[in-house]
Amino acid sequence: MPKSDSDILFSISSAHISLELNLGLKVSGRCAVTFKAVSGSLFHDMEQDLKRFLASLHPEFDLTFRAVTDQYGYLWIILEGSRIEDLLAGLTATSGIVEERGFSDQLLAAVFEFQSERDSSFQYLIYNFKRNNFYPFVPNRGKSRDTEKEMKIMSSVGEEVPFERDMSLWYPLWDLPLRSLV
Repeated sequence: MPKSDSDILFSISSAHISLELNLGLKVSGRCAVTFKAVSGSLFHDMEQDLKRFLASLHPEFDLTFRAVTDQYGYLWIILEGSRIEDLLAGLTATSGIVEERGFSDQLLAAVFEFQSERDSSFQYLIYNFKRNNFYPFVPNRGKSRDTEKEMKIMSSVGEEVPFERDMSLWYPLWDLPLRSLV
């Protein structure tokens, strides 16, 4: 029986320790869920309920959020917090609400941001909802990728999280809106 999305997402709660110890990658305190926005009142109501729910979490969880729609029409729910457990709770609740409301086919990815202690670069683990597994993404300038670093990430946590073995399915997510422009 395949594991549920939330079980797989929570595998990050231990894998982040391996990334820090093996590669010097620390959780940046940001992650996101992205899904294709659709027109209609049902989607609008789900989006509003999702925002109200996430706002209600703040007293109990160290978690803030913002919503951004990108140039391709994908809605990004960006979560910020100091504890990985709070980020995971917010992220799984977000994807769960989207699924419960009948929009699971619209879910694209969950993105976890890490920052290198060595060079301050940002590196990512991306969870593909359609494939039910992770892949690394390490962008360079000029929309190129650092495949060597991506392979190091995969080898560091490949036993802890389910990884996409077909590298042709490691889709880059350029211009990630995780950091606020303000």
